[in-house]
Amino acid sequence: MPASGEWVVAKNQAVFREVNERIRELSLRLRSDAPTDLISFVCECSASDCHATVELTLAEFEQVRSEPGQFVAAVDHLWQPDAEREVGRTARYLVFEQVRTAAADTAEREPGS
Repeated sequence: MPASGEWVVAKNQAVFREVNERIRELSLRLRSDAPTDLISFVCECSASDCHATVELTLAEFEQVRSEPGQFVAAVDHLWQPDAEREVGRTARYLVFEQVRTAAADTAEREPGS
């Protein structure tokens, strides 16, 4: 099991991710925008008090989501460089993935952790 702080970060990111999936679904359902129109998504950074939005086209968002471990965040919103690694960037947003820590790997392997 991840450490308490890691659990809170993971929970926040899961909530932000779920909100963005609903935004994506609504955008597809109500599709009155052009493929190049920007849609405001919620920043999925690890800061629990972040209220930033990031603008992506649906195609850009779907590209990020094509890799299950990737998240979208506002530029310069990587708050935990030891736990998050930037894997892409545009002028409007960045894409990052979680970095497995040795402690998390050990905790998963040890029974009763």
